[in-house]
Order: sequence, then C-alpha cells, then structure tokens
Amino acid sequence: MLFRSKYMFESKSTKARRALFNIAAIFIFSSIAYAILCLALVTIARQSTRQADLAFFQKQPDLIVVFTGDQGRIPYAIQKARAFRQSQIFISGVYKTNSVDSLVSPLTAEDIDINLLEIDYQARNTVENVMATYKHLRHNFALKKILIISHDYHIARIQKIVESLRRDEDKTEFYYSGVETDFTKYRNMKILITEAFKYTRTWLFLMLWDTDMDKIGIMPD
Repeated sequence: MLFRSKYMFESKSTKARRALFNIAAIFIFSSIAYAILCLALVTIARQSTRQADLAFFQKQPDLIVVFTGDQGRIPYAIQKARAFRQSQIFISGVYKTNSVDSLVSPLTAEDIDINLLEIDYQARNTVENVMATYKHLRHNFALKKILIISHDYHIARIQKIVESLRRDEDKTEFYYSGVETDFTKYRNMKILITEAFKYTRTWLFLMLWDTDMDKIGIMPD
C-alpha cells in the first residue's frame, strides 16, 4: 500500500483515513498518467504529420491510405491528393452501401481520377484497417512510400499496429498525417480520452497476439 500503518495497532477511523488517502493517491497518480498519455498521443501525431510534410515536400507518396471512422478524413485525403497532383488512394473501412462515386461526388473533386481510388469494405476496426492495407500492398509491390491519413488522436495507435505487423524484410516506408482536432470542444476531448483507453487496450492486445502475417491472412491470395 502507498501509505502503510506506522503502528501495530490503530483505530478504525485511522485505518479508514489511511485507506481513503491510498485511494485518493492512486486516483491522482492514475489521472496524471492518463493525462500524460493523452498529451503524448497528440504530440506523436503532430510530429508525424510534420515528418510527412517534409518527406513529401517535393515528391508524392506512392499511395495515400485513409482509415475511415470520423468526419473529415476523406476530404483531407482528397486535398492531399490534389496537392500531390494525384496519387493512388486506398480507403479502408467503408460501409458496403457506399461506392467510389458516392464518396467522392459530394467533395467536388472533379480533378480526382476515380480509377485511382480503391475501397476496402471488410475492415471493421483499426487492426483490420492495417491488415487490409498490408494485404493491398502485398498485391502492389511497387508501392513503397505510403501516407496514412486519419485524425491526429488516432495516429499513434495506427503506428503501433503498423509496426507490430511489419515483417523484418518489409522495406515499405510509412508516413502519417493527422487531421487536426480542436480539443477545446467537449466532444473532441471525450474522443481523446476514449482513444487513450483504446491505445492501452491495443498495446496489451498486441503483446498477447501472434502477429505472424502468414497466419493472419495478410499474404496475397
């Protein structure tokens, strides 16, 4: 325990007070650690976005990958594609009722070649997003420089999964660009707090999971 008894015998009120102090200390330390984790998630995303901007300052990625899940990611990817004067785009985690046309037409993206867009309808979560991306890359060996797009609070978890599933011989270069989130809004702060929990859960899951890519079906069909 954090605060142990100094005496062999103590009153019930003293025991209760000491237990309360222990609970309060654990709560405070946990809250501080959680806040640091939330801050780290955002910091990692901002640094990764800057690295991607530098890497693609005068050249374009071979593929832009978008993990769906929150509003603004696909328009952000289209904006990047325009800046790069068109890149192939792989959108992972789309509802089956949507098509390339239905996703792009509301964005007034007439200068985007829909023939360079590909949609994955199977992924239901971030791990499956990454698995679908690796499988797509196994079918397209020429794609070596990949830009993954999501919201900033999501980037660190994506990075963790990507590196966990990477094989030793894999030479693919992954870069990350995050849609900036306004964390002064309650909804967005709540999302960040939830994301910190998801990151911790994913970290524990990956520690226990056998990530042999031959076993989890990421090799080409």
